[in-house]
Amino acid sequence: MNSPIEIRKVIWGLILGIIFVAIFRFFPDSLMIDWTGTQTVQQMTALKPIIELIGLLIIVFYHIFNRAHPETNKLSLTAILTLCWLGLIIFYNFKDKANPNAGAIAFFALIGGLAVCVLWVRFFSDEIFVQQS
Repeated sequence: MNSPIEIRKVIWGLILGIIFVAIFRFFPDSLMIDWTGTQTVQQMTALKPIIELIGLLIIVFYHIFNRAHPETNKLSLTAILTLCWLGLIIFYNFKDKANPNAGAIAFFALIGGLAVCVLWVRFFSDEIFVQQS
């Protein structure tokens, strides 16, 4: 039987979360995949969204296939969500006049902060009981 607390899974989840946030922050937008060998813009795909999707899939598959106690999975996913939310709050330019969606992103960042707070209150409450057999 798996132990209720597997700190190894949480730490590896945090490392994957830091790499995921670093992809958003430090990966250049100008890199493109040229599918035809020509330099036309219509035949090129941005590389950054593909790398971001691969990073998200790695995190999801890590939590699916690396079996652990359900409380450990929830703690690891909550920690990754917290890292992603902090990355958004710290690195996103909400005051950009050229971005018409900055207000909507700020609103959903506030809602995401509420979700992070609710999830951490769940972990810090005294009502959690893990039955060991």
